[in-house]
Amino acid sequence: MFSPEGVYAAMLTPFGANGRINVPAIRDMVDFFVSKGIQGVFPVSNVGEHIQLSEDEKRLFVEAAIEQAGGRIKVVPGISSPGTEQSVKFAEFCADAGADAVVLSAPYYFSYPQEVVCDAMSSIASKSKIPVILYNIPLFANRIGFDTFKKLLQIDSIVAMKDSSGSISDLLAFLDIAKQREGFRILVGWEEMLLSAMAVGASGCMVASGGILPEIMEGIFTLARDGNFNKAARLQAVLAKATSAMKTVFFPYGYRLAMEARGFPMGKFKIEIDEERYVQSKKAIQAAVDEALKSWVDMAGTL
Repeated sequence: MFSPEGVYAAMLTPFGANGRINVPAIRDMVDFFVSKGIQGVFPVSNVGEHIQLSEDEKRLFVEAAIEQAGGRIKVVPGISSPGTEQSVKFAEFCADAGADAVVLSAPYYFSYPQEVVCDAMSSIASKSKIPVILYNIPLFANRIGFDTFKKLLQIDSIVAMKDSSGSISDLLAFLDIAKQREGFRILVGWEEMLLSAMAVGASGCMVASGGILPEIMEGIFTLARDGNFNKAARLQAVLAKATSAMKTVFFPYGYRLAMEARGFPMGKFKIEIDEERYVQSKKAIQAAVDEALKSWVDMAGTL
């Protein structure tokens, strides 16, 4: 059974001059991630602006990522949507396309009681032909409550959870509940929490910085996995300084600017904005990314 661990990149979506997804850039990004040694990619993600993508664009994205990965890393596309039928159909497409698993958040936009959240996610997961990774992202979707999580654990196709609550206490509760399923994995969705999450039992992360600064994220994971927490903490501090710069700009634009700082053309933002307003922010994020990479090179020999 698929059992995710390590560093997964929540992929940002590059757009071309025509406003459509930039497939060659997606392929280049996947090759870049493979070269940095991370374990998998999460296309059609929140930071990848999945709500701005048409169904055709989502399918193109998934097909390009799977084909370019070529089995070298895992591909776990997002299938979240406001309604269950959309998620079921997209999960079926991802399975047929050769994805390793799919990522599913609770329904979003409307606020629902937990019984509705549980029913919707149970229905989708039970119909999936491939493993399902739950996605707890209360900032953008209905929260997956602890009792709901206990019930969802009874579904065999659900094999892991990405917790983006940002709360260590919530993470600890999820980890404790997950003990009832042998081999069940919990990944963290906040890059700044990777070290602390692994210290209490998480199996890795699924984050934007897994793609923006994959060498640093992989370094933190490897050091923490091997028990070198002091060295991992030094890298975690480098990472946190870089993401602080990204977060001075609204989400997810700051992360798009950071991906551009790594040399990938991200194209025009889907919502009309005055990009001149963010010129200085772009320079600051570029400097922060460059500084993080320099620190990584300087520290690499001592880690």
